[in-house]
Amino acid sequence: MGRLLILLAALTLPNPSIAQDRDMLADELDRFAAAHFDRIQPRSITDGVEYCGLLGVDADGNLAATPARPDEEPDGFEVLASYHTHGAYDRDADTEVPSLDDLVSDIDEGIDGYIATPGGRLWLNDAEARQSFLLCGPGCIAADPDYRPCPAFPPGERYSLETLRARADNDTGGC
Repeated sequence: MGRLLILLAALTLPNPSIAQDRDMLADELDRFAAAHFDRIQPRSITDGVEYCGLLGVDADGNLAATPARPDEEPDGFEVLASYHTHGAYDRDADTEVPSLDDLVSDIDEGIDGYIATPGGRLWLNDAEARQSFLLCGPGCIAADPDYRPCPAFPPGERYSLETLRARADNDTGGC
């Protein structure tokens, strides 16, 4: 039934060209997360705020996402990962990679976390590996039309706590 939800989500994507880099998403939960971000990312960008919640399996055994900022997990919901967006593009903020706090929070909670960036990148914080991995690049999920890459401070493809800390320490605050 989870695959049906992914298919239904794919049919409701706001822009079919968004899925350009999805071939790299081998895991069903990765694909589900990407489709979920396609639904919530435009609102996050318009509102200019981060939205967060949980991904998991509902009481019927289907992949599901809680509404943004849930007060509590629904009955019968098995948490598999967290999710959050980074809001709208801001040339003075380093929002194209997970923050150090993003990774620390997921490690502390003991769950993986998916992060959507304004440029349409999809990241996975792997709590066990204590690292962030780029799952797919710019435009993989819904992106802010105002997004512009920063050639002087490009994102990598993998970060540890130490490399995220170093990136934050070297961030000049602008592009």
